[in-house]
Amino acid sequence: MKIGVDIGGSHIAIGLVDDEGKIIVKKEKNMNSKDRENIEKFIEENIAISINNILKEKELHQEQIELIGIACPGTLTENEIIRANNLGIYNLNLVERLQRYFSIPIKMLNDAKCAGLCEKKYGALKEFDDAIYVGLGTGIGGAVFMNGKLLKPKKYAGTEIGHTVIRINGTKCACGRNGCFETYASMKRLRSKLTERLNLSNDLDGEILFELVKRNLEAVDDILTEYANDLVEGLINLVNIFEPEVICIGGSYVYHTDILAEKVEQAIKNAKPYNREMPRIVVAEFLNDSGIIGSTLI
Repeated sequence: MKIGVDIGGSHIAIGLVDDEGKIIVKKEKNMNSKDRENIEKFIEENIAISINNILKEKELHQEQIELIGIACPGTLTENEIIRANNLGIYNLNLVERLQRYFSIPIKMLNDAKCAGLCEKKYGALKEFDDAIYVGLGTGIGGAVFMNGKLLKPKKYAGTEIGHTVIRINGTKCACGRNGCFETYASMKRLRSKLTERLNLSNDLDGEILFELVKRNLEAVDDILTEYANDLVEGLINLVNIFEPEVICIGGSYVYHTDILAEKVEQAIKNAKPYNREMPRIVVAEFLNDSGIIGSTLI
């Protein structure tokens, strides 16, 4: 058995995963503003406590666990978070810190790559050799598979698709460039624009926000259309570069296909990749569990 850790923009999820990729038990912890004041300590201690609680609950010893896999946003090595802008973490050797608690091997990989590995092994991408996973959340992450294998450079995780530019003089991104894909097509960006248009609080629960959106579709129709067009514009760049058989969209997008799918389908009909057609666009099957499961496949 293995333990998977998924560090998100607003919470941490940790699960015990069996050899079939099934989560046996899961612990989750939301982050609040106080937690973010010392986020490195919060992440370290929460992971250590949660793993120990899981081991105790299932009456397991450390030697019975093959691996602790960690899915984390940002630019990483197998040991260190080099830069995670949305978390405000830089140059944190998380693996070294956690090895003080555990004698279990620990590996770390970008969260979108982990989610992609999950979908490739068990989910929407398992029948395809050339495929792309696109995770839409606080930012945009991606995983590219060619000939059935994850495309991974030697140094970092690579394929920072959220930081490809779709508007050269556009909005400034957290990375320092202007007009990045994720500044226009992340779910964070969509939420921000919808909140502003409907004159709602930025702290409003996401589920409540999108229920209000459904009641006011006419008032936000242009925002949804623009979002879909920007999303597909970014996908066209990926199609031109990698020529995938299929693109799988995951992240919090999957919870809102009822208001977005039709807009995206229309944008795809209008899309014009260079000298090729758009591939199949599918929705991720494993939703919020993909990071946990995928991190055990590193």
